[in-house]
Amino acid sequence: MSGEGWSRRGLAAALTPVLLSACVTAPARRLISINLTDTGPVEPPATPPDTGAQLETAFDQARRMTVPVYVDGKGPFAFVVDTGANRTVISIEAAAACGLPPAGQVVVHGIAGAEPADQAKVGRLNVGSVISRNLELPVLSRGRLGADGLLGVDIMRGRRMSLEFDLNRFEISNSGQGVEVGQGTNSRIPAYNAPIQVNAAYREGQLVILDAQVGEVRVAAFIDSGAQVTVGNHALRDAVVHTHPDFGPRLAPVPLISATGQTARGEFAPLPTLRLGGMQINEVIGVFAELHIFDLWKLSDRPAILIGVDVLRHFQDVTLDFGRHVVVFTPSPPGDRRVRHEAQQGR
Repeated sequence: MSGEGWSRRGLAAALTPVLLSACVTAPARRLISINLTDTGPVEPPATPPDTGAQLETAFDQARRMTVPVYVDGKGPFAFVVDTGANRTVISIEAAAACGLPPAGQVVVHGIAGAEPADQAKVGRLNVGSVISRNLELPVLSRGRLGADGLLGVDIMRGRRMSLEFDLNRFEISNSGQGVEVGQGTNSRIPAYNAPIQVNAAYREGQLVILDAQVGEVRVAAFIDSGAQVTVGNHALRDAVVHTHPDFGPRLAPVPLISATGQTARGEFAPLPTLRLGGMQINEVIGVFAELHIFDLWKLSDRPAILIGVDVLRHFQDVTLDFGRHVVVFTPSPPGDRRVRHEAQQGR
């Protein structure tokens, strides 16, 4: 189905409500985020070598991937894999079930502002055979998170993780493990279902794809598997309207809801082609909003986009290697034509 085939009623049904991640920061300390920013240097906690893990996954109501997690030997608890979070978060209910001691407060940054939240001390957190120790996790209600917790990139720092949607599996291992795809530059592989490696920058705790465009507009693209939909800022919206004058009248309002329970207003419409490295992705519904998190990134004045699970699910699997600073996309089988290689279009 082309973008023109979408109706406003159908889009509204698909997007109401829209669930986004949240951000947190501790007062008078480095900025900690549960959505895409971390302004201070972070030393990862010392962890013993691990052999990695392959875990069967489930999906929450927002179709985000969840994995079984053990907290201080108790569980399993269902945590959403959230690559838009630089800190792992636990629900109030799971923290109470584990009898976790308090660890002070932090400030939670949602899509519309900030609010205080408690923290809890965790001695050991297990994701399969991967163990992280001596953590202080922000605590939010399960009703807000939509799960027992969020598995953030603090657990994945220096490691390689794969979201294998076709197999309903999550894999975490040491950085550099697995098959190398391409050398030095982004690959342009003309075969369907062949992995495409996209180089990324390591910025403030996140991997940022710099070789990305919406239509003719270049954007900074963040991978956020904890966000239900793909969200661009107003700078991107205005740039797309400038290059596609017919795009403006197609925008329709939609409410946004964050993990903190805050709400904001956005606008949505089918995007012009989204390009990530050597791929173009069609039939993406984009939401545009001037979210608080874009201010935290200092990206309100330049086009930026959050790539949510709605786009990630176009692929068979998506791998983020935080040690090598690359993202590898494997398109779904040829029956799904939403993802196309640029080389097949003469680019």
